[in-house]
Amino acid sequence: MTTSNPSNPTQARRGTFLAEVLSNEALCEEHFLIRLAVPDFPPTRPGQFLQVQCRLPTEQVLAREIPWPRNRPPRLTQPELADKEPFLRRPFSLAGRRDLPAHRRRKGRAGLRTELDIIYRTIGTGTRWLSGVKVGGRIGILGPLGNGFAVRDDKPLAALVGGGVGIPPMIYLAEALAKADRNVLAFNGVRTASLLPLKLTSDRPCPAGRGTLCVEEFARHNVESVVATDDRSLGFRGLVSEAFERWLSDAQVAPADLAVYACGPEAMMRAVGKTCVARGIDCQLALERHMACGMGTCQSCVCKIRDANERGWSFKLVCADGPVFDARDVMW
Repeated sequence: MTTSNPSNPTQARRGTFLAEVLSNEALCEEHFLIRLAVPDFPPTRPGQFLQVQCRLPTEQVLAREIPWPRNRPPRLTQPELADKEPFLRRPFSLAGRRDLPAHRRRKGRAGLRTELDIIYRTIGTGTRWLSGVKVGGRIGILGPLGNGFAVRDDKPLAALVGGGVGIPPMIYLAEALAKADRNVLAFNGVRTASLLPLKLTSDRPCPAGRGTLCVEEFARHNVESVVATDDRSLGFRGLVSEAFERWLSDAQVAPADLAVYACGPEAMMRAVGKTCVARGIDCQLALERHMACGMGTCQSCVCKIRDANERGWSFKLVCADGPVFDARDVMW
């Protein structure tokens, strides 16, 4: 398989950064888009992610002893223990990136200011805190992490299948594929129209199952979209995996010409992956797991991947070995 990107370009250049919040706006019910500015951020690829500190940044966390009285529980005063502040960082995929000249110089050369886009859903303590961060605030981030999608040099067509919070990395990937002169179609699936974290173009409807320039985030790269809703409230009436399968059957695309990229709920990716494997179509899946560290230290995000050992499989880490895996290798 030939690719236009190295397999792991940023592992040696990840780091911790203090990012400035440029904007933090609601996209729809429960979903927000936060834009961050970071000086000279390392190179990234679609499919990679950040670990975001969803609490006020601290320069240093100092350990200290807490006395434990004989007849009662200890009194905990640390914010991460006594208050509703997450102690662990939260993983978020990149939805976009822009590199702009910075208004400063470092060591005699002009620096760059990187703007990073993150789309998140408010479903817990960390994301609820994040939704309240104001413009000009600062949050700590760790990254870039993981291995991203590979753009196939021998595949002129690409289909992107994103479900729910798996849609954001598809936006970043659509831009990269458009720059690589690929013909791209994006499938976007949500439970209901009110949870679609995208902007619909006012003059473009979302016909059931047919790709149009109906989604602003993809249309700006001249990428057509299909919107699918589980409750049939918008676009294709049914699961996004079903919309993708119907398109495959109707379009009669040659498997050798097509590359498929998917991210979203496990059931969705399993369906998309199995369809592609059965049809001999190249498919890359960005898996999702609960992650504590994002760097392979805690060993909490294992997945079962085919291997050439005696068992025929081994455990891999989604954060460090992935999150992107070949659909043929994932053992569900």
